[in-house]
Amino acid sequence: MPDSSPDPLDTAIADSVELLAKFCVPLYQYDRRRRPRLNGTGFFVRSGKHDFLVSAAHVLDTAKSDGLFFYSGARTLRHLSGKLLRSRGEDNRSQDLIDVGVVLLSKDSVPPYPGVDKFPMDISYLRPSYRPRTGKDYVFVGFPGSKSKINPMRQEVLIAPYAFRNQPIDEGQYKAHGLDPKTHIAMTLDVRKGFGPKGMPQQFPDPHGMSGSPIVVLFDHEGSNDSRVFPVAGVATSYRKSDRLVFGTDISYVVDAIRNAV
Repeated sequence: MPDSSPDPLDTAIADSVELLAKFCVPLYQYDRRRRPRLNGTGFFVRSGKHDFLVSAAHVLDTAKSDGLFFYSGARTLRHLSGKLLRSRGEDNRSQDLIDVGVVLLSKDSVPPYPGVDKFPMDISYLRPSYRPRTGKDYVFVGFPGSKSKINPMRQEVLIAPYAFRNQPIDEGQYKAHGLDPKTHIAMTLDVRKGFGPKGMPQQFPDPHGMSGSPIVVLFDHEGSNDSRVFPVAGVATSYRKSDRLVFGTDISYVVDAIRNAV
């Protein structure tokens, strides 16, 4: 008889999507017609008595200029407010390969938000310099703009988390892309390795809107795998369509920013 037991990797993907979606929020700003427009993804982190939102710096840049908000309830807007720290390069983010930032949330912005099932992850989830990059399956979970549906009449936004899973490129290939495996995680974007809501396999949509998503070690082929914790190794920042490459920054930059914020 064929083995009907679930594939461990498929199970891990479904579990990771379900868990990580609880920490992640889509971040919006208003367009010229005052309609919500998805600008990126962020995720909540708690360190001691302080709560943070982590995202890509180019996403958080608009928090300073035009404002960002998220939904803390079905029809409840909450504007992002607090102490903002970003990597340098605001004037030309295209040259900023670090491109990460954090917001030390003000008291009126702190999670949890049980109405939308959003909670902060503990800082112990963050694993700086979690190397080598090879021998691991990574997944990042976020909110692609192409899957965001807005109902302005009812003041509702419908959106679901999507995930992409792959192994990183070989560490010897990073230099050709202007990257360093010490500071970055890079994966080839194979749309066949996408997962939709509930962790079901499906073709991956356009990833724009997923900047700021956590990059998680889904499975470590050479180390231990604790099913209770998915180590967060980086923050997704960029998609190079011509190279079919998605990359992000090591989470160590986020940990440093959190320490400097308090």
